[in-house]
Amino acid sequence: MASNLVPITVAQGDGIGPEIMGASLHIMKEAGARLALETIEIGEKVYLRGINSGIEPSAWE
Repeated sequence: MASNLVPITVAQGDGIGPEIMGASLHIMKEAGARLALETIEIGEKVYLRGINSGIEPSAWE
């Protein structure tokens, strides 16, 4: 990762989350934000794998 990029974690979630996150990232990109994206999975899919919090323990790091 280049030192001039700002690291952010993206968690889209369920429902309208993916649409809202996509629009938000588009706006930030068009505004010139230099971001290094790290994507984590949260929500129902994680919950159905038996993780009651809906977020993988490794995602907290």
